[in-house]
Amino acid sequence: MGFFDNYPEFYKTSKTKPFPNRLNMRYMALIESNLDKIKNSSVLDIASHDGRWSFASIKNGAKYVCGIEGRAELVENSNQTMKKYDVRGNMYNFIVGDINQEIKKFEPGKFDTIFCFGFFYHTMNHLNLLAEIKRLNPKWLILDTVVSKSDTPIIELHVENSNVEAYAIKTDLNVNNGVLVGWPSKKALEMMLDDVGFSYEYYNWHDGKITNWENLESYQHNGRVTLTAKNLSLG
Repeated sequence: MGFFDNYPEFYKTSKTKPFPNRLNMRYMALIESNLDKIKNSSVLDIASHDGRWSFASIKNGAKYVCGIEGRAELVENSNQTMKKYDVRGNMYNFIVGDINQEIKKFEPGKFDTIFCFGFFYHTMNHLNLLAEIKRLNPKWLILDTVVSKSDTPIIELHVENSNVEAYAIKTDLNVNNGVLVGWPSKKALEMMLDDVGFSYEYYNWHDGKITNWENLESYQHNGRVTLTAKNLSLG
């Protein structure tokens, strides 16, 4: 039994790869391996989707979580699932909005840990977003993203259909439903983290714990990475 098998509502609240094996293995990488960064912490969940990781952090001792999500229906699902599983209302808040705008409204020191799961490749504002994260002065950034497989420090451009739940949301800058996004290579990602003052350690997806790679192929073939980054300004 994995974590989400105990909370099966999350297999229904999103159209975006709600597969048990995928969600449970990602839980191990994103949450279980970072319990000391989550317990008793205030968490900002960037692109919080249906609230799955916000919920998981609360169940593992986070004292408060704020989620920012661009799709109102996913925020509604997040709130409903929190209520279904009897999470106290003062422990979470979900906001509908564009993270690039909403993050500017927070004061430094509000969050101990910031999640950026499955979003960093749905934007073209990578460095600006990291700079805003650093401005908030969290102790930790936990990041999970698709990466370009290039060995050079590049950002590989793609166009996503904003009508698809799993893809980028449309903004005022977009003249149609196609949204330009960038997949950074690992070297590009590392250079950006270095630039804003974060050290980082990658999660090892190939440590032998996974025997079933179904719906995890992007991790298996190194097209997606997970890392925990430490704010060097805080020592």
